[in-house]
Amino acid sequence: MHSTTRPPVTRGILVYVLVDPVSTGRELAAAFREEGAHVLHLYEAALQAEHALDTGPHTHLLTQDGPGAVQEAAELLRAHPVAAVIAASERGVRFADALAHVLELPHHEHRLAPARRDKELMVRALEDAGVPAARTRTIASVAELDKVLDAWGTAPGTPLVIKPRDSAGSDGCTVVTGRAQAHAAVETTLLRSNLMGETNTDLLVQEYLAGTQYIVNTVSMAGRHLVTEVYRERIDTRDGAPVLRHIISRPELDERERTLTDYVLRCLDALGIKEGAAHTEVMLTAAGPRLVEVNSRVMGPSLTPDPYHAAFGYSHQHLVAERFLRPEEFARRFDLPYGGGRTLAKIFLRGFRDGVLASVEGARTLRRLPGFHSIDRLPATGAAIPDPTLTTGAAGIAYLVHEDEDLLRSSLEFVHHLEDDDAFYRMADAPALPHHAPGPEGAVARPCAHTPS
Repeated sequence: MHSTTRPPVTRGILVYVLVDPVSTGRELAAAFREEGAHVLHLYEAALQAEHALDTGPHTHLLTQDGPGAVQEAAELLRAHPVAAVIAASERGVRFADALAHVLELPHHEHRLAPARRDKELMVRALEDAGVPAARTRTIASVAELDKVLDAWGTAPGTPLVIKPRDSAGSDGCTVVTGRAQAHAAVETTLLRSNLMGETNTDLLVQEYLAGTQYIVNTVSMAGRHLVTEVYRERIDTRDGAPVLRHIISRPELDERERTLTDYVLRCLDALGIKEGAAHTEVMLTAAGPRLVEVNSRVMGPSLTPDPYHAAFGYSHQHLVAERFLRPEEFARRFDLPYGGGRTLAKIFLRGFRDGVLASVEGARTLRRLPGFHSIDRLPATGAAIPDPTLTTGAAGIAYLVHEDEDLLRSSLEFVHHLEDDDAFYRMADAPALPHHAPGPEGAVARPCAHTPS
């Protein structure tokens, strides 16, 4: 499809620029549209296909990459009263930081922009601020991995995490024990394309954090952070890869969880986060909270708003819109205590068998379970189930909402039982490739590959 550009809104009207509104950025854009805001969807040049599918009234696709793209965007917007530049996805974090700085708009601390996207620099920023962090180093070869482990004095059999330095959705993240497994993980992941469309030219090796993993979502205004949601995660390990099964909200926090949220706010300060959304993953270990990563954008991969409103009275993206469009109203939330509302559980549905999807057997049962709210993104029958280790939500997401947390947990366990018994998704063998009869000279026709013309 040919990409077209629909220009910025009429001069004189405040414009809110959403950079790379893909993934949950689409839902962020929808929240701004509900408020009647004048929004420009600004796409980096590499996202031509996504821009072409955007039906918003005001969109623009940049024509170049790199520093020239920031200047191009700045020239486009100088004639318009831009109120804010907002990263609408992980892809847009760096560009939104750079553009807001050039336009002299309130945003995050500019000097720390690389640390908000690079996972090793993120750890270094925490260490510089005196915030405890997991040991993390960048490697570009097996030899460099061995040097790091020797320097750490890593004992044989010690668990480690190997993951891309710059990706998303748990892509390429592997838990290993011992050097042989670590070597294999590096060799498998290095130089492979990741979910950001980039090549893994280097990787991170990180000490394994044992404990319970949490999500803390926040929205910031002028450097003040509002904790909007806290979730506890269930993560299983299958074939050495962490698999997120569900998250469940914490309407009330115990003492250790309050310590955890205080730690997250210190991380946000250490990374210079001042305006808008952040989605932080943190492990509560025996030694205290330790950061997994901060993402300076709304939570992904699905933010269909109704379950969140049913549980909390708001969604992450609607609070971002409120912060920028109605700041006085948003500021009053700082005086309210965290908590209350109903419990929300979000299930990342999984299919663990190979083949193609024949039917969604478990959907009928799921819809009858106590607390069921909705299902989003069910995969199509006749297609393969996406990689079950990813957290992209491509295999379906189910939402449960209820006042009774124990009841919700019973429903969650029942769904996972169906998944683990291959009873949620009924799979069929992939169809065999069609047989081609020999041609007149006895040659067998094969699918056409790229050949020189």
